[in-house]
Amino acid sequence: MPKLFISTAEVSAELHASRLASSLRELVPGLEITAAGGSLLAGAGAEIAVDMAGRSVMGFWEALGQLSFYRQAGRAILARLQKGRHDALVLVDAPSFHLWLARGVHAALPRLPILYYIAPKLWAWKEWRVRNLRRDIALTMCIFPFEPDFFLSRGVAAVYVGNPTLDQIRGVSGDSAAIRLGLGGDWRRVDPDKGLLAVFPGSRNSEIKYIWPRQAAALALLRRRFPGLKAALALAPGLDRERLAALAPIPEWVETTSGDSRELIAASTAVLAKSGTTTLEAALLGKPMAVCFAGHPVSYNIAKSFVKLPHVSLPNILAGREIVREFIQAAATPGDLAAEIGRILTDGRYRRRMRSNLNRLREKLGDRPAARLAARKIAEFLPAG
Repeated sequence: MPKLFISTAEVSAELHASRLASSLRELVPGLEITAAGGSLLAGAGAEIAVDMAGRSVMGFWEALGQLSFYRQAGRAILARLQKGRHDALVLVDAPSFHLWLARGVHAALPRLPILYYIAPKLWAWKEWRVRNLRRDIALTMCIFPFEPDFFLSRGVAAVYVGNPTLDQIRGVSGDSAAIRLGLGGDWRRVDPDKGLLAVFPGSRNSEIKYIWPRQAAALALLRRRFPGLKAALALAPGLDRERLAALAPIPEWVETTSGDSRELIAASTAVLAKSGTTTLEAALLGKPMAVCFAGHPVSYNIAKSFVKLPHVSLPNILAGREIVREFIQAAATPGDLAAEIGRILTDGRYRRRMRSNLNRLREKLGDRPAARLAARKIAEFLPAG
């Protein structure tokens, strides 16, 4: 029986990995999957060899506190690979951990194919890591159409398999979220006092503590201006209302939801989001947004010295220009965030132009089923039967 190891290092990557695992099991009969992950991969039929549940960190300063854990996890994964006679190793996202892991695995097991799903964004920062991909990775699977040219020109085997976020928003409807949040039949109509603002403070402790207090203050300002505006706060897996309220009070008029974030976005009039995958989800669903980013000052200044791009949000990166406003670090003030959301809610021409620009991004990504195509590429490295 073919045997595969899938490694993830945080919840967001595990969601993509679980879809990949399900596609692989459909494509390769009898496939055994061992994984570093949590309940999502277990639900997709993988045996969890290394528990990564609840691991999620962003930023140099914050990562220092978890170095010991990740080193132990890396050693445990290598030991399992050496013992279990796997046919391939698939790494999903998390380049800081996985490129280090790939180096150790390739040195110890040079004949084991190592495949990378969700290519590291080396076109944005730390381009020198290309040499790690070239040396240790048999195939890099990209989720943005411009990435293969970047990697191929640098000697890295790479292919575009489609974007997994696009997979996840297919057929998404805001109807159930609208009903859950008590929105009437006119919920789609743009009216500041009848609209819904979807708020995303993040999933990592290291970002939430800097972003949510600013968003909470912005909500208070918006409430004064638009007394009938509804707002719903999306709680990422592992985040509860009490933990968030400890950082900044949650206004009584703000709902919290831990359901499907994409349904919430689909039901919304506008989105106030931290930078990350949420901004791409909102873009692909055609939702106007304001993007905020804030973090530990040390981590921010270190990252700033490495990043080569003028934008932090995926919609702007993909468009190659600013099509949604970004509010970064000191510029992410409650007043400016509230003003931008207010403009989206009241300026129809501004809102329509933003929505038109967002709709063009979906055309750029194409219509490929990412998990299925990635599974086919991985299957080529597995023995038949």
